[in-house]
Amino acid sequence: MSNSSHSSLRRSAIGLLAAAAVSVAGASAEAQTAPYAFNRYEPAPAGETFFAAQHPWYSPGDGSFGIRGGIVADYAYRPLVARPNPGEMASSVLIEHMLLTHFQIGIGFIDRINIHLNVPLALLQTGQASTMTSVGAFNGVAVGDMRLGGRVRIFGHADTTPASLHFGANFLFNSGVFGIDNANVGSFTNVSDNRFRGKFDLTFAGRASVLRYSLSAGFHFRDVETSFRQGVANAAGHEIFATAGLGIVLANDRLTIGAEGWMSSGVSNFFQYPWTNAEVIGGIHYLIADTILVGAGAGPGLTQGAGTPTLRGLFHLAYAPVRRPAPAAPRDTDSDGVLDPDDQCVDVPQGDHPDPARRGCPLGDRDRDGVLDPDDQCVDVPQGEHPDPARRGCPLNDTDRDGVFDNEDQCVNEPQGEHPDPARRGCPDGDADSDGVLNAQDQCRDVPAGPRPDPARAGCPIPDRDGDTVPDPTDHCPDQPGSPHPDPNRNGCPGLVRIQGCNIQINSPVFFATNRDRILPRSFPVLQAVGDALRATPDVRRVSIEGHTDDVGDDARNMDLSNRRAASVQRWLAEHQVEPNRLESHGFGETRPLRPVDGLRGRAQRDARSQNRRVDFRIVDPVCREAAGGAAGGAAGGTPAP
Repeated sequence: MSNSSHSSLRRSAIGLLAAAAVSVAGASAEAQTAPYAFNRYEPAPAGETFFAAQHPWYSPGDGSFGIRGGIVADYAYRPLVARPNPGEMASSVLIEHMLLTHFQIGIGFIDRINIHLNVPLALLQTGQASTMTSVGAFNGVAVGDMRLGGRVRIFGHADTTPASLHFGANFLFNSGVFGIDNANVGSFTNVSDNRFRGKFDLTFAGRASVLRYSLSAGFHFRDVETSFRQGVANAAGHEIFATAGLGIVLANDRLTIGAEGWMSSGVSNFFQYPWTNAEVIGGIHYLIADTILVGAGAGPGLTQGAGTPTLRGLFHLAYAPVRRPAPAAPRDTDSDGVLDPDDQCVDVPQGDHPDPARRGCPLGDRDRDGVLDPDDQCVDVPQGEHPDPARRGCPLNDTDRDGVFDNEDQCVNEPQGEHPDPARRGCPDGDADSDGVLNAQDQCRDVPAGPRPDPARAGCPIPDRDGDTVPDPTDHCPDQPGSPHPDPNRNGCPGLVRIQGCNIQINSPVFFATNRDRILPRSFPVLQAVGDALRATPDVRRVSIEGHTDDVGDDARNMDLSNRRAASVQRWLAEHQVEPNRLESHGFGETRPLRPVDGLRGRAQRDARSQNRRVDFRIVDPVCREAAGGAAGGAAGGTPAP
């Protein structure tokens, strides 16, 4: 047989498993099979914190070796299906479930070189036969292509600098090189190419704060050809591949949560179906006791290339010790025998006379006031020009900063201000009666000057012997309480109205029509007297007219009636020359009785209710010094509301 015949026979005998996943529709399809490792997951070297993306590690750099090892469990769901044409539904599931394990070991030395070994072991494959291809799941356990690799650091460190660059080379050997025979698992072995392969890559990786990242790209030398359509041979050998990973690092660099992706495509069929494979996964790794690395991840396949599963799940268990920097030994900056963490004077030696109260400090005069610290009661405050005789080394205090030291200040926490009290050192002059005249000038300290101050006596009101708010000089009846009146001959004399404290008292009730708010004419004189008093006292700026009822009848009706009656009085006064803005009205119904009626019967009850029906006039501006709601101003006449 000629060499050409041998070559043709060899090419037709090599059936690529990826091509088998695509197959040809129709009874005329013809496919040949040959050993081919179709699984597309290649684990990162032993003990790394990504599943596929490389984040390189090396020896500690102190001359010692770094050793890591572990196992990766790799489960794939439907990694190989047959389709009549690209993109169509699978006509048969050649491999539905697949489980592999990867046994790994790595050695790093001189902080720049890493050598690692990966041995894949196929434990399980299940699937169904296809009339389109003879490719299918094998039975038993098989050893895949073992990967021996090396890596060299060009610059940077992947986990300590923002950027680093690494060159890697991996060589894959079929199990037969080591005398391992996979023939017992079937006529077709899909975990090995049964020939030598080589992979070369560059990895760019780094660490920025809590982020780890990795980007790798490389070339896969793979001398494999397949024939997957009758009379047409397609090379599926040499490939370009890439991986990427990004993770968030937490829990003192022990927890890594991230996402990864990897892809590959045939050089001669770049990015063409079915020679393109791509997958992504999300994963998590946790470092236990800085020694044992545990990880789990899962993700979907993104293409329909042979070896790309519908879903892949990974589990990682590794011995990956991390040597953390030993804490720096405490320093003794001032060389006084007291280490810095305990030294309260790090830059000053304690000398021959250490301070017993401050570790590592000398006895001294910290505030430089001539009093040594052990005797100084104010170590950090100089005693100054005015030392405190009661406190050694302390200055006299001026708490309120008014220029009077505390030992002489009778108001330690209150500045004396611009008007000091001549009788109390360091105190401000007060205004006991709140009339705006300071006590030092006020000849009536406890009596406000009021709206009519006495020009002859600072801080005193003009005398008013009978207390009717009409000053004596203008009071026509200075010894008889009365009310203000526009007529000088009646000003201050008794009448129907009397101003007493907060109230304008009326000596005759205001009468209304029964159950109505109409004022009866017999009440006009007393209301006229109220109006006269208000016109004669312009300093009374506002008066509240307040209506009240007894407890007979409905509460809501009584409240409404009292409001309307008070408003009627307000209108009457406004219509009789009292400025409306000086008046306001309110109704309180039966809520403010002068005399409680509970328990009363007969005449006593009737008298109490009669007193409770009333109209009060209360001065609200200026603010009255008496309690609100003083003596009654009068009574509202008429039949009580029902």
